[in-house]
Amino acid sequence: MVRRRYDGMQADVPTFRNVEPHVMKTRNESVGLFNTQFDLTKTLPFIEEYNQKNNLDRKQRLTFFQVFLCAMTRTFLYHPHLNRFILGRRYWQRNRLNFSFVVKKQLKTYAKETFAKMDFDPLSTIEDVRQLYHNYINKSRSSKGNETEAEIDFFGSLPRWVLMIAMKVVKFLDFFNILPPKMMIEPDPMYVSATLANLGSVGIQGQVIHHIFEWGNSSWFICVNKIHKQVVATEEGEIKVIDVVDVGINLDERISEGMYYMNGLKTMKKFIENPELMLEKPEVTQDQIDDMMLNDPRDKKNYKKRQKYLEKRQKEKKKERERKAKERLKAEKNA
Repeated sequence: MVRRRYDGMQADVPTFRNVEPHVMKTRNESVGLFNTQFDLTKTLPFIEEYNQKNNLDRKQRLTFFQVFLCAMTRTFLYHPHLNRFILGRRYWQRNRLNFSFVVKKQLKTYAKETFAKMDFDPLSTIEDVRQLYHNYINKSRSSKGNETEAEIDFFGSLPRWVLMIAMKVVKFLDFFNILPPKMMIEPDPMYVSATLANLGSVGIQGQVIHHIFEWGNSSWFICVNKIHKQVVATEEGEIKVIDVVDVGINLDERISEGMYYMNGLKTMKKFIENPELMLEKPEVTQDQIDDMMLNDPRDKKNYKKRQKYLEKRQKEKKKERERKAKERLKAEKNA
C-alpha cells in the first residue's frame, strides 16, 4: 500500500476515522465554522516598540499579519494534527509547514493580484518570519513574480474546454497520488497547510468566514479581519475600550476532533495576545519536532533517509499504543 505522496505521509488514525472520508466525501460537507476574537492590548504596543527599537521603516516593518503567521507556526508545532489533510479518502500528515495568501502588486482597487505560497520553519521567531515575509513579498510584487503566478497564468490562458478537461485529469491523478509534483503541487497555492486572507489590509471589518476550497488539499481557510476598537466589560465590572481583531476560521473537521481544535485555538490565542513569547525559538524536544513528520521532498540529500526514520518511528508508536490499549482492556477485565 502506498503510504506516502510528494507532500505528505499517510497518517496513522483510529480505525473508525477511516470511514469518515467515505461518509463525508468533500471538504464543504465537512466544514467546521468558527469565529473568534483576540485582544490586542499587548500586541499592538509590542509591534510599535519592536519597529522603533529596530529602526524598521514602512517597507521592512513588523506587522500584525506577520505576528499572526508566527503564531500559526507555533500552533501547528504544538498541535501537529492540524497539519493533516484528506485526499483520495485517506488521511495524510503534511511534510511541510506552508501557508498561502493573496498579494496585491499595488494597494489599488484594480491592481494585479498573485498568490504567495511560503514555507515556514516551526521553530521560527518573529524576526525570522518578518525577514522571510518581506523577502518573499518583494519577489512576488516584482515584474518576475513567482512560480504560483506562472502556474495560474498558464491555466488561465487555456480555452474553456481544454481547461475543463485539464482540471478533471488533475483531480483524477491527485486522487490516485500520481500527480506530477513539480508541475502542480509545488507551485499550486491550494496545496498548503492553511490558506489565509488578510482582509484587514484592505480595510474589511467584521466576522467574515471564507469558503474552503475543494481544489488542492488545504484543510484550513482563515480570514484575518480589520483591527478595531471594542467596548468590553472586565470581570471586575469595569467598562473598557480595547483593540481587537476578529478571525473567521473554516476548517475540514475530519482531520481531528473538537477538543484538539480548541486546544490549538487556545495556543494561537496565547501567542497572538503575548507576542513577546515568540522573540526566541520555542523550547521543544526532538520528539515534538518529529511528531510534525516534516520532511521536505526538495531536500534530495536527506529526504529518503528521514522518510525511513519517520516510517519506522510511526510503526513503533502504533505498536506502543496497541500494547497500552491491550493492557487497559486486561486491567478492566480483572477489575
